[in-house]
Amino acid sequence: MRGAAARFLVDQGFDSVTVGADESEQSVRAASEVGLRVWSCRAAFGVRHVPDGEQEPLLARDVDGAPQRWFGSGCPNQPALREAHLAHIRLVARSGAFTGFMLDGIRFASPNAGDAYFTCFCDLCKNVSQELGLDFEEMRRDVRALRDGRSFALGTIQSLDALLDHFERYPGLRSWLTLRATSVIEHVYEVRRVVDEANRSRSRDDQFQLGAYVFFPSLAPFVGQLYASLSPLLDVVSPMLYRTLTGGDACLTDEWEALATRGPLLSHGPFTPSDVGAEVAVARAATPTLTALVPILQLADERLEETIRGARSANPDGLDYFVFRTGHEEYVRTASRVSRLVG
Repeated sequence: MRGAAARFLVDQGFDSVTVGADESEQSVRAASEVGLRVWSCRAAFGVRHVPDGEQEPLLARDVDGAPQRWFGSGCPNQPALREAHLAHIRLVARSGAFTGFMLDGIRFASPNAGDAYFTCFCDLCKNVSQELGLDFEEMRRDVRALRDGRSFALGTIQSLDALLDHFERYPGLRSWLTLRATSVIEHVYEVRRVVDEANRSRSRDDQFQLGAYVFFPSLAPFVGQLYASLSPLLDVVSPMLYRTLTGGDACLTDEWEALATRGPLLSHGPFTPSDVGAEVAVARAATPTLTALVPILQLADERLEETIRGARSANPDGLDYFVFRTGHEEYVRTASRVSRLVG
């Protein structure tokens, strides 16, 4: 079955696939044998591989100190989670079976995570805050007010850019975003060093690549992702632009409405192909030319052709799609046909 799916993708002009953390050299052989480049992917701060009884100390803490799990993950400043992530990337790079590694969940919790969004206030994050000269208790106060709906008047802000401007007016919220962004970029530097070390023993034509699935540019600063800081460390940047998909983190509608439900942001309504194109344009402006910009679009989109055209209008270096399952063949054919037409 996998071999047939891989051949189908190649026949439609696709050249790469991304697989999960549990895939091995043997399990991806069918894709490699037909010429697909295979990338590996794993949640950066995931606790899925940690025994149940050992997970709780690794979780993020909210403003009240309660443990919170988000995207199957813990606190991004937990050394054990960081080292487990680095160890996995070392194994993937050494295997020789993969073209590269896509960072995923390389962030703090998002608005769609509910109460877990208002993290992290663990002792590790307190120490990092103090090292950065941030007022941790001021941060806790302002984030608690945000969580409890006491920071903004209900439904008064129309865009995420305007919301970010309002965040900047509150010293504690500004510090919170600084803590998030600084912690994320620190770990990406750690990953980059691991990848560079792996590449020292590889030829110039066979360098192991590093990419990242990141939030769409308007929301990225709220989860600790700053394109200007991250992009130079990556070979590929893939903004996640799932136009109508719901039920998970990074979905345009879910993330926006999670903020709207909390109070300050006006509800958006359905996202259009033009909205996708606008986000790609922002990402294009923030991504250096040496880093490939490859947005990942929702595959099962009833307006897929329009969405592809909208994304392509901003001149990305390629497009990726989430996710190929049995029954999605016609969407794949549409993506293939449109991409060939618009270049």
